[in-house]
Amino acid sequence: MESSVEIKRATDQHEGIIRPVSLAQVMDEVESEVAAGHLEHLRPFPTGFLPLDDVLNGGLRRGELLIIGGPTGVGKTIWGLQVARNFVCQDAGAAALYVCYEHSESHLLSRLLCLESAEMGYKDDALTMRRLTDLSLQAAPGVGLMGMLRRVPRYAAVLDRVASYAGRLLVVSASGRNSTLDEIQHWTEQALETASTKLLLVVDYLQKIPVPRAVREEESEVTVFLAHGLKELAMALNIPVIAVAAADRPGLKSKRMRFADLRGSSALQYEADIGLILNNKYAILSREHLIYNPLQAEAMRNWVVISVEKNRAGVSAVDMEYALDAAHFRIVPNGNFVRERLVDEKVILE
Repeated sequence: MESSVEIKRATDQHEGIIRPVSLAQVMDEVESEVAAGHLEHLRPFPTGFLPLDDVLNGGLRRGELLIIGGPTGVGKTIWGLQVARNFVCQDAGAAALYVCYEHSESHLLSRLLCLESAEMGYKDDALTMRRLTDLSLQAAPGVGLMGMLRRVPRYAAVLDRVASYAGRLLVVSASGRNSTLDEIQHWTEQALETASTKLLLVVDYLQKIPVPRAVREEESEVTVFLAHGLKELAMALNIPVIAVAAADRPGLKSKRMRFADLRGSSALQYEADIGLILNNKYAILSREHLIYNPLQAEAMRNWVVISVEKNRAGVSAVDMEYALDAAHFRIVPNGNFVRERLVDEKVILE
């Protein structure tokens, strides 16, 4: 529940009213809020990934913008959708809005069905895209995919798991022509009115958002416009925002992708409160590990490294590793800090 002070500030900001306040006034307001039990705005939004949430001091906070990038196919969409799912699973009073410029709503549902079946420990019986397609093709007249899944007890349990949060996880198959920042803000405001005041917005991905013709001339200006707009949206609506970002062409060729390799990186580095980069672990292992333990190194192809390169609320320059279950669109949420030496072109010459 938001405090009266917080509501008044949000109203003023929405109306474009900005007023200076003394630090003494802020101290009194904070004291009154905590004493009255208005604590909800202080609670972080966990991503559901450990030890990442510990590094982020509990997770995301209202008004924060998290930018995540990485090479093509490394698992950025998997991570973004899984965080949205984790958020609504962990809190029955929370909602998430996933705005996707890459996939249809039905494809996102299929990913979640696969993910949940793996989370439930079904292993070889877990749902895959092929299995879902086969079930659809085998359906009798008048029976849909959900009906086919209901006929199999273990898959009926998967449907029940998805149904427990389905009404609070909103998905949009966005248009690269028409789904502008204004449209995203409109959807978000609608979600706040009808779903919950505890809302997480995920945009996949930032550079696909269409911009006015006036800012299309230079790519850097486009990224500045979009990053600034998403940060303003996060602050104005008092919600956390996650945005997936694409790499520039030189960045795709680098041995280890960094935050500076993202398209329009200077704007992203400035606007982001948290900057994460995903890399395949095998691709960024220092050569010594590939030579002296080739079998172990080969197994690391199925691991991703999440590097915290910016963190306004805590430490940065932290590398964590997580097992990737790509067949089920899932990153195993319990990871570890990386112990091996990774490629760093500033330090290691290969």
